[in-house]
Amino acid sequence: MKNRTLLLTGASGYLGQHLALRAADAYDLYAAYGSNSAGITAGQPVQLDLSSREAVHQVIERLQPQAIIHAAAVNPGYGDATAMERINHQASRFVAEAAVRGGARLVCVSTDVVHSGHNAPYADDAAPTPLNDYGRTKAAGEAAVMEIDPSAAIARTSLIYGLERMDRGTESFVKRLESGQTLKLFRDVIRQPVWVESLAEALLKLVENDYAGTLNVVGRQVLNREEFGRRMLTFWGVAVDERVQSGLGADISNTIPLDLRLTYSKAEQLLQLPLYGVDEVLAMASPS
Repeated sequence: MKNRTLLLTGASGYLGQHLALRAADAYDLYAAYGSNSAGITAGQPVQLDLSSREAVHQVIERLQPQAIIHAAAVNPGYGDATAMERINHQASRFVAEAAVRGGARLVCVSTDVVHSGHNAPYADDAAPTPLNDYGRTKAAGEAAVMEIDPSAAIARTSLIYGLERMDRGTESFVKRLESGQTLKLFRDVIRQPVWVESLAEALLKLVENDYAGTLNVVGRQVLNREEFGRRMLTFWGVAVDERVQSGLGADISNTIPLDLRLTYSKAEQLLQLPLYGVDEVLAMASPS
């Protein structure tokens, strides 16, 4: 399969770093980044300004990738609504346009936060009902991709974690604890965290598949945010003491989706891939 070319956007991010290592084994990989080339783990680094339609079209036309995984995003806490609109929505449109023009297979990474959390569990093709800027801009990005490239695959995923390197959510929890703050974890926010290795493998399988449309790619274990947070802190050897408290997301904001359970059997069957739950992954990591 080498000599096939793959462009990965967001290659310096948490998912991108894991995905690049896997992708480089099978493809001639172009690892696109915005400003942080130091985060590139594999492939040929390529600087790409996703906010510029002209830059996106020029780079993709020059590289002529046979496939594109669009994993770049502005996540909550890493940019304002304007930045989210520019990258999550508009950049997705630019990438889809360039993919169609170059005949590249396009696989995009989306989120469970396109849903409101009021009508779980959500099927793979459930229409978005976002509550916040992140969800709205990701839903708009999905719509743009589907309009421009109906053959593209869009993976809706959840909280991403790994056991080789601490995920960003847990990192933020640790920083708060180290600074002496209390940490309130929400027991009413329900998610299906996905192991980064499972997600990376699923995205690469989608590149080789002709599936079109949205597909839920999440872990099969349902956990609330508190349960997941405590498991991750414990795994990383962080003391879970009285500073780690239980709280309610509903008390903080009405823009936090509470129940984001997603169906996942279609992805497991289509990709022939077990989407392990958090406890299964932790058990695999434990000494026997």
